[in-house]
Amino acid sequence: MRDFAIGIEDHYGWAHLVSIAVSGPDLTLLDKRRVDLIDAHLPTSPYHHETLQMERSDAEQLLREVKASASRSAHIALESLIGELAPATCRGIAIRIPPLPELPANVTEVHTNPRILYRADGMIYHQALTIAAAQLNLSVFHFDKSRILELAAQVRGLTSADLERHLKALGRALKPPWRKGHMVACAGAIVALGHGS
Repeated sequence: MRDFAIGIEDHYGWAHLVSIAVSGPDLTLLDKRRVDLIDAHLPTSPYHHETLQMERSDAEQLLREVKASASRSAHIALESLIGELAPATCRGIAIRIPPLPELPANVTEVHTNPRILYRADGMIYHQALTIAAAQLNLSVFHFDKSRILELAAQVRGLTSADLERHLKALGRALKPPWRKGHMVACAGAIVALGHGS
């Protein structure tokens, strides 16, 4: 059975998952989907919004709820996708380099550092996806979004322009949307497959 990788474009509260398989010169898009990474009743950007006006204990409680929801949602999303694509084997995920090395231990540390504050909410979802992948015994490949199309082109033996044309054509064969973020995720998956071989 064919192996595949999942390229991920993560956002605040949701992500695009793009699953691809490579066999010689052939690139096959197995699945693309948008998944929610947070329960609807919870805020998607708690560090940057809701917790700013809360007592510390209430803010920490809200963050625990958001992180638990993100972790649960990410695990379900990846596990469901892998199950649906079986008997193909998922070799790993590809996701951008994390916005922070790690999340600070408490909300006060986040609120007192603007650089961290503007990245912490994105880190919730990035961390949830990478931890879920590890729990599912998947390798995690981190990529630089500004260079991934070039790296994927090298893996495929193409120019960046040729790869981008190929990915655009691949997307046209699907139901919209198929945007730059989908192509970046797809390129990440290509490199992850090449990286793991």
